[in-house]
Amino acid sequence: KASDILQLGDYLSRKPAALSGGQRQRVAIGRAIVRGPEVFLFDEPLSNLDAELRVDMRVEIARLHNELDATMIYVTHDQVEAMTLADKIVVLRAGHIEQVGPPMHLYTDPDNKFVAGFIGSPSMNFLNGTASRKGATINATGQYIASGITPDSGEVIVGLRPQKITLAKDENGPLTVALTEQLGGVSYTYAKATTGERIVVEIRGSDTLKAGTKVSMAFDQSDAYFFGAQTEQRLR
Repeated sequence: KASDILQLGDYLSRKPAALSGGQRQRVAIGRAIVRGPEVFLFDEPLSNLDAELRVDMRVEIARLHNELDATMIYVTHDQVEAMTLADKIVVLRAGHIEQVGPPMHLYTDPDNKFVAGFIGSPSMNFLNGTASRKGATINATGQYIASGITPDSGEVIVGLRPQKITLAKDENGPLTVALTEQLGGVSYTYAKATTGERIVVEIRGSDTLKAGTKVSMAFDQSDAYFFGAQTEQRLR
């Protein structure tokens, strides 16, 4: 039964040396299945596999979870694995639980800067800002964000997802394009501010910006997150 679940029936007569990395991982999982456990513990099972095998095995583990209907505790440093496999994520830092919840809840409603930066790919951009009575100003761009949750004064950190920012050519813009990575239907543009801060923006389609281009950025103010400059806790 275990070999059928893991689609290993055609390889039962092979020796370990004749198996691929992904097949060996499935054999290891099969050893656990035959014991009939109520809980599986996976400790970074995909860390030694190449990129293609990681994707294949991630799909296999998700399928296995659905077929066995068993509890699986999965330890990983890869947030993509956490987001795609988990029903519930426990984010740990230095042995301390930072936040617990469903993947999309952690993505849309992070409790602190660490969780906000860990969940989501590319990671959230963090820019220094100056708080005022009714909002905050991003130091690097001078953009004001109206908000009733920032302190009356002092420093804050403004968080913006790469998917929520748009860039436009602007000869007087506060940002300069440093690099654009083209990945087919999507590209990642990295820009640098005069303050030295860097941002990454996800751009859909084939349009790209050349290195050295001056740009300005735009975003919906409702997509901005605020964190305490000292505590790094979310300001709500």
